[in-house]
Order: sequence, then C-alpha cells, then structure tokens
Amino acid sequence: MDISPSKKQCAPKKRVKIHPNTVTVKYSSHYPQPGDEGYDDSPSSEDHGLFVDETPGKKLLSDGKGQARTFFGTMDARSKPPEEPKDNGVSQQLQGFADSSIFNSKKTWAALFGAAMAHGCVALITRLAADRSKVPSLELLFIRSVIQVLSIVVVYYYQEPPFGPEGYRLRLFFYGVCNVISITCAYTSFAIVPPSNGTIMWRATTTVFSAVLAFLLIDERLAYTDIATVVSSVFGLCLVMIPNIVDEDNSLLGFWKEAFGYSMTVMAGLTAALSMIIYRAIKEKVSMWTALFTFGWTGTVWGASTMFILQEPIIPLDGETWGYLIGICICSTVAFLGVYYALNKFHPALVSTVQHLEIVVAMILQLLVLRMIPSVYDVIGGSIIIFSVFLLAGYKLYWVGRGRRQDYEEILDSPIK
Repeated sequence: MDISPSKKQCAPKKRVKIHPNTVTVKYSSHYPQPGDEGYDDSPSSEDHGLFVDETPGKKLLSDGKGQARTFFGTMDARSKPPEEPKDNGVSQQLQGFADSSIFNSKKTWAALFGAAMAHGCVALITRLAADRSKVPSLELLFIRSVIQVLSIVVVYYYQEPPFGPEGYRLRLFFYGVCNVISITCAYTSFAIVPPSNGTIMWRATTTVFSAVLAFLLIDERLAYTDIATVVSSVFGLCLVMIPNIVDEDNSLLGFWKEAFGYSMTVMAGLTAALSMIIYRAIKEKVSMWTALFTFGWTGTVWGASTMFILQEPIIPLDGETWGYLIGICICSTVAFLGVYYALNKFHPALVSTVQHLEIVVAMILQLLVLRMIPSVYDVIGGSIIIFSVFLLAGYKLYWVGRGRRQDYEEILDSPIK
C-alpha cells in the first residue's frame, strides 16, 4: 500500500530496542536534561495525577490502600478526624441581621412618636401665634417654608439632585403641590371652624384616604390587626369631634359656613394622603431631605404669591412672635422628618394613625398652658386613641419582632445555611 509523502513526513522517527525484560522506546525529539538550559525540576500537574484518568483497576487499588482486611470485609484503618460544622460566620451574621431588624423597628417607632409630639406642639404654638400675635396662616406657611428651603445644604451634602432624579421630577413636583394644598386648606379651615375640630377631621380623613389610596394606587394592603387598630383610633377621633360639632351654631348661615370649613379639612386630608402615597412610590429614588426641600420651595412660591392677595401679612417685630415662628419651624421640620422616615418602612395608614396622638398631646398642652379643661368625650376619645396606638406599637414590636427572631433561629438551626 502506498504511503503519501505527507504522511511520511509527519510520522515520528523512533528507535526501538527490545530486551528480554524491558522495551525501550527512544524518540528523536530532544528534551532538556538536568544541567541543560531550560530544564525545570518542579513537579508538574501530571506528576500529581490531576489530569490522568484512573483505570478501574488503579482506582480499586488506590481505594484499597489504607483499608485493613477483616473477616467481614474491608475496614478503614485510618481514623478520620471528626467533622466540624462549617459555620464560616453565618450564625453571627444571621444573628446580626435579627438584632439590626429589631433595632431599626424600634428606631422607626421612636421617630413616629417624636413626630406626633412635635405635631402637638405645632398645634399649640400655631394657636398662640394666631391669638396673641395675629400672624395669618399663609404667612406662617411662608416663613416655615423659607426656613425649610435651607435643607438644600443637606441635599448637596449627600450629593443628591435637589429637584429629584430624571424620570421622577414631575412626580416629586406633584408631591410638593399636594403638600402645599393640604396645608393651605387646613389653615384656611381653621379660620372657619374651631382649630381642634379642624385638626381632628384633617387627621381622620388623612388616615382613611391613605388606606384607600395605598390599596388602589400602589397595591399595599393592611393586615387585619392593623385595620382593627386604625378603625379604633378613628373612632376615638370621632368621639372627640362629634360632640363639639353638635354644640356649634345651628343657624342656616352657620351650617353652610361650617360645611365649607369641614369640606376644606376633607380636601386637606385627601391631598395629604395623596402626597404620602406619592412619596411612598418614589422613596427608593428620593430621600426625605429632597422631599423636605421640595415642600420648602413649593411652599415658598405659593405663600409669596398668595399671602398678599388672600390675607394681610404683618411684619413681626417683638421677640415673642419670632419665638412662636421659630418654634413652629423647628417642630414642623422635626415632625416632617419623623413621618417621612417612617414612611420608608411602614404603611401610610399606620403612619397617619400614630399621628393621632397629636390630638392627645395638644389636649394636654392646652390644659397645662391655656388652662383649657377637656370634656368627658375628649378624655374618652383620647383614651381610645392612646390604647389603639400603643396596642399597634406593642403588636409590631413584640409579636412581629418575635416572629422575625424565630425565623432567624430556624435558619440557624437548619443544617443548610
């Protein structure tokens, strides 16, 4: 059979020497020997058998090494060291997650209670500023908004876009407009209906609308326990407000006047709930400091353009009036930050429900400062509000926190981490 020249060239040249006991094959290729240039005596991967497939026979022989023969079969003669569970810090990490989650929950509830107390102080100081210093409501909004614009310093410190990231600016602007409309409607209603009734109606409608709008717009639902506590707290608000409404003027003019005033409080509650829902939807991209700055500059523009038309502003000259204004600015800013910090974690209706404590705080401060004794209905309604809010907080902190801790403990006890 003819062999092509190409095959002849590719065939390796070798010499075979046959010995009775050995067969030696020498190839014509030259490999570096010890002492030659390029020789490397480091063991290669083939020496360790990493790339050599074992034949079944070799595998059986290697498996048989280190095993002693007994009457019943093979037994491993080498004692295996006890296997230690490979934790790699997973237990400490999961325990840290549990403690951090519970601590963050407590911090959020502390912020909510602090915001409620600050709102109660705002209600008292606003009444003092209106009664003693005769400061119009829109001027209060304007001064408060001007000071809140200074939050731009914090926004730039965190290197955030002051008007929101692209794609979220229109919603952020709409959020600021809703907040300004809510405050304007609330302050306007306080000049028509008693401020206490207006504040209660404002808080109650904010809670109801936030629960409904959160379900319709962003598909967030309340648990049955949350619904029970929210309804109980709103019932306490109604118990405080309804007797005061019954005792008011029953004339035809007074009826329509009060109807308009309470309609303004309902509008304030609707827009306040809508602003909370909008922030809840964009909270991943917009911080509470950017939201505060948005509320500040929209309130400044709105107050500057309307307070000279709708009301007669005054120039504060005495220290008492400036003290009221500074107190309103500080307390309202603290309340705002507490509420919107909690909105990152909790349902808007739950956040609004905790703010019902504002009514109780304002009631206590009016008793201490203005010597206004609450009625029996005020005491009963306030007690229901306190009971509902603290029951909600206790359930969230104890039972929910306990459930989370048990979940982490089950993960720790599981053999698979």
